[in-house]
Amino acid sequence: MAGGTLTRDNALIPMTPNEDQTGKEGYAVKVSGDTNNKAVLVTGITNAPFGIIVDGDTTSGKSTVAVAGSFSGTVAAKLSASPGTVNAGTKLEITANGTLKASGTSTARNIAVALESGSANEMIEAAVIFDPVANS
Repeated sequence: MAGGTLTRDNALIPMTPNEDQTGKEGYAVKVSGDTNNKAVLVTGITNAPFGIIVDGDTTSGKSTVAVAGSFSGTVAAKLSASPGTVNAGTKLEITANGTLKASGTSTARNIAVALESGSANEMIEAAVIFDPVANS
């Protein structure tokens, strides 16, 4: 039996953006779900998030995405206009436009944990997590 090797030490991957993602660093994305496997900005709180944009690009380039549950570093996460109370240790859920807010909505999906406090529209340091079940 042949031994396997890791393809990557960390899941920070290039993905073709479905839409212009320039300036969308810190936003959550999902996978397009077709054979193109494009990075699509999250459009609903029940979308299954794939990761967070680390470096956004136009549709002719590649966005860099930190994959939820497989990325070992920290990222800058974009808080929503109404993020609630966000302190270090707060789980962050996706919003309908891909920004993040304090966890609490019963059907929203969590994607990160805040590593510092933050308020409306700020970028904060966060750890990307894989949390496949909606909040309950």
